Amino acid sequence: MSLEFKYWKWIFLIISILIFNIVALKMKKRLPNTVIYSTIFFALCIQQYFDSYATYFFKAWGFFSLDTADFRSLLVKWGIYPAAIVLIINWYPYKSSMLMKFCYLMGWSVFSTAFEWVTLKLGILWHIHWNLFYSFIIYPIIYYLFLIHHVKFYHWLIRKERS
Repeated sequence: MSLEFKYWKWIFLIISILIFNIVALKMKKRLPNTVIYSTIFFALCIQQYFDSYATYFFKAWGFFSLDTADFRSLLVKWGIYPAAIVLIINWYPYKSSMLMKFCYLMGWSVFSTAFEWVTLKLGILWHIHWNLFYSFIIYPIIYYLFLIHHVKFYHWLIRKERS
């Protein structure tokens, strides 16, 4: 008995959530928990802001069904995004050359764009006024923003608190 195509998205989504979160939880953390925690919440706030405008105002992208907000999208937003952010900021080559840092961000951009392509094909994500090229260009900028939050803003807050 074969699975109908409509179930593949759920299988892919659940396996993705498990893999991302197991790796994020089991990996050796190079950053303090406060950095990881604050960056996750910063990323979730930014993501929610952009996803809301993109989905409902610009009709650029969204999850599952057009013009509906439902709990299924939370599986992606809370199941994958936080774990991915942990992986990105934890494995970032902070002490490497600019070229290595650029390659790292581009590697994550390639991976994220490929992952997005699969979610489009499975019907987890939809695009109307958006495409994969835009995503590929914007991913390194978003990831760099998370790193700036961690490296600059978070440490500035800590220094300010201690003084």
